[in-house]
Amino acid sequence: MVEPNWDYFVHAPLSQGVIRFETKTERALHAKVVASEANWLEYQSSERLIIWFQARQDLEAFQQGFRINRTNKRI
Repeated sequence: MVEPNWDYFVHAPLSQGVIRFETKTERALHAKVVASEANWLEYQSSERLIIWFQARQDLEAFQQGFRINRTNKRI
C-alpha cells in the first residue's frame, strides 16, 4: 500500500517540487489524493475508491476555502 512521506511534507520548503503549493496543508492533501489513487488502482476495491473520492473532496474543499479567504482579504 502506498503511503505519503509525511516527514517530507512537514519539513520541505514549499518552493521545492514540480507542483507549487501555497501551503503545506495543500501539499499534504494533494499527496493523500495521489497515494489513495495509487492504492485504488492497485487493489480495485470499493473501499479504496471511497477513500480516494474523500481525499479529492478534502483537497477541493481546502482549495475553495483558501481561495475564498484570499478573496475576502483583498476586499
